[in-house]
Order: sequence, then structure tokens, then C-alpha cells
Amino acid sequence: MDKPNFRKRHQGLIPLVGGISVFAGICFTFAIADYYIPHAMLYLSCAGVLVLVGALDDRFDISVKIRALIQAIIAVVMMWFGGLYMSSLGYIFGSWEMVLGPFGYFLTLFAVWAAINAFNMVDGIDGLLGGLSCVSFAAMGLILWFDGQLSLAMWCFAMIAAILPYILLNLGVLGRRYKVFMGDAGSTLIGFTVIWILLETTQGVTHPISPVTALWIIAIPLMDMVAIMYRRLRRGMSPFSPDRQHIHHLIMRAGFTSRQAFVLITLAAALLAGIGVASEYAHFIPEWVMLALFLLAFFLYGYCIKRAWKVARLIKRIKRRMRRNNDNNPTLTK
Repeated sequence: MDKPNFRKRHQGLIPLVGGISVFAGICFTFAIADYYIPHAMLYLSCAGVLVLVGALDDRFDISVKIRALIQAIIAVVMMWFGGLYMSSLGYIFGSWEMVLGPFGYFLTLFAVWAAINAFNMVDGIDGLLGGLSCVSFAAMGLILWFDGQLSLAMWCFAMIAAILPYILLNLGVLGRRYKVFMGDAGSTLIGFTVIWILLETTQGVTHPISPVTALWIIAIPLMDMVAIMYRRLRRGMSPFSPDRQHIHHLIMRAGFTSRQAFVLITLAAALLAGIGVASEYAHFIPEWVMLALFLLAFFLYGYCIKRAWKVARLIKRIKRRMRRNNDNNPTLTK
């Protein structure tokens, strides 16, 4: 059960079973699938361990160091037995492919940790983790489907099918009585699954997704994590210390409801992921250009977040002006 505190403003005890139910749905999908899914048993074993640790963390609040150690062990198992690691960053410097060599193993460890924590950190308001994860899985699924990688595409769509019921319950569509949270078990599962599929599809000789496109697919969770950790470190705080400075908190301070913040952030994530998907088919756009555009988007995001109060005041001013215009023109509201 999740209890309210200074960061969590929900009312009453909410069951943290969303992640466990999503994992159960994926296990069922893998069991009945009549198509080959690469490294299926290895994935389920690794994901099962992470879900178990996440569930224990939801119950007993395991230390960050222990969780990071377990995530590192799982990443090593994934690399050793599945051969999934970052061997190349693609052609982000022009016509020269950036091959990582042994450094790729260390970068893979960091990527697994970053993906897990990025999706964990955006799980702050109702529906947001589910919405952002569905955007990422939809983007990957579309690229893989049109590339003919049907088994991996179906895996992405199965993740969406498993997450959608959670979103309905989390948003309280069926009533507060049935409301559930994802918990660390769920956010860990989603982040790990995203990075697993990205490693399956961005590495190797014939990869359907460019490494730089992966940044666009998980843009909002990645940007939010980097921005929040940078801000905490500048203040002399631990990068893992909790606060209310995430993008959803800042948008709500601008006068939007949690439901409106959920819609706005999910739409922004869909727009950025859509740019990544489009770049896969716009073959005339080099990968280094897409990286430069992503860094520009990241800069604009950081600029707005750093000046969150000014942006919030501007949004409030615009909203007040729009309300005044509606009051002065009653026909607009009819």
C-alpha cells in the first residue's frame, strides 16, 4: 500500500500492484505467443528478479545502493547470456561510425540504470508513467512493424495492452475503489523492458532503429531525469533525494490540474517520439543532424525548467487573459 506524504498528495492507502499485474500479463502473452521472441526466457528471468526487488522496495524501502547493485548484476547477466550491449552509437559524427569497443559494456550498465530510473522518476502523477511508456512502446512498435520485425513489434504492442488497463485504474476511470499505483516494481519493469528492446533493435549489423532515435523515443523521461539530477547535485543534494521539482510538479504549479499535466506531457512525449519515428524514414536526414536537434530540444527543455517560475507566471498570465476575453465575449462560450 502507498501512503500519502509531503510528496504524494493522494488520499488514503492505494495498492501498489500495477507493476505485478503488468508483468503477469507479459508472462501470459509470452506463454501463448505463436511467434519467436528473442531471448524470451532470459528477459522474463531478469525482469522477474527486478519486479521482485521492486515489490520488496515498495514494501520495505530497500536502499538505493542495494537496488543499483542488483540492477548492475541484471545488466551483466543480460550482456553475458543475451549478448545485448552497446557496441556502437551509430553515425553521430558524420560518415564515421562510433564503435565503442570494451567501453560499450560500461555504457550499457549506465544505460540500463538510466532507463530504469528515468521511468521511475516520472511516476509522479496519475497516468503519467503509463502514458509515457505507451508512447515509447508505440514508437518502437511502429518502426519494428514496418521494418518486418513482427515478433518484436508484437512484444511492444503487448506491453501497451498490458499497461492500458492499469492507466484506466490509475486514473480512477472505474472509481476510486479500484485505483492502483504502479509502484517501483512496475516502473523498474517498464524501464528495463524499454532498454532491452532498444538494445535488441539499435545494435548489430542490421538494426531497424538508429541509436540516436532511441533518445527521441524516451525523450521526456530522459530529459526530466538528467535535469532533476543536475539541479540536485548543484544544490549539494543526493541525485536520488525526493522532491517536488519534476516536470509534472512544475506544470501543476503553473495552474494546470494533474489530469491536464498528464495530457500535456504525454502529448509532448508523443511529438518528440514522432520526430524520432519520422527520422527513421527520412533517410536524407543524417544521424548527426538528429542528435544536434535532440540536444537543441534538450537545451530548450532545460532553459524552460531552469526558469520554471517565469514560465509558470507567463502561462498563468495567458490563462487569465483568455478567461477575460471569454468573459468579455459571451458568444465565444456558447
